[in-house]
Amino acid sequence: MQIVPVNYNKQNNSFGHNHHFMDNDYSKGQKVIVAATTALGVAVSSAILAKKAGYSLKPSKMFKNIKNSYLAKVEFHDKEVISLGTGSCLGGLAGGYMIDNNPHNRRSKNREAVMQIGNISIPIITVEQFAKFGEKYGKIQKGIAAVAGIFVGVYFANFLMNKVSNLIFQNKSDERDVKATDFSAHLDDMVVAASCISDNKYVQGIARIIPVALMIPGFEVGTKKSGNH
Repeated sequence: MQIVPVNYNKQNNSFGHNHHFMDNDYSKGQKVIVAATTALGVAVSSAILAKKAGYSLKPSKMFKNIKNSYLAKVEFHDKEVISLGTGSCLGGLAGGYMIDNNPHNRRSKNREAVMQIGNISIPIITVEQFAKFGEKYGKIQKGIAAVAGIFVGVYFANFLMNKVSNLIFQNKSDERDVKATDFSAHLDDMVVAASCISDNKYVQGIARIIPVALMIPGFEVGTKKSGNH
């Protein structure tokens, strides 16, 4: 597949085909590239975690017994989620740089990467801390507290990371509101909350798609554009 960067004209602040950079959307091919690099970032993070956990990375062993592989056995907690989410964001950022050389868009992608890493890391920590607090009062209360931790974490992460990004990028006009897709990356938190109430095997089965859910923030990073909040 040939990678075609989006050309930026400094004189009229526009892309090729005379579209303004804030209005032009990426092509399907460019989005495929971002999705691919995002998946690669998650895969690399998974491989590192698996290796540290003592699992073999040899394909012959990995696929010989899928039920006993790393992704089939791992319990997703803060370390795993933050690692996979960071890999996703870095992979998406790499793909975004490959398809777009516009300096304004790249700056927005950098900022979105900072935002998304915080949006992944802070909520999983608040969920686990809220769950520990709720555990004192019973199993149902533990689950309710964990769910509350998702919403508190997402909004607190957005607030805090906007402040951090303002310091790093010195551009308050690029502040970002909480989006619906922010919650889509928190399947991991929902699984933690659900597991507080029930140890049902189906709850644990849902957790297996967490790496896929964590590709969403990476894709958001790679396709971020200046002025697109």
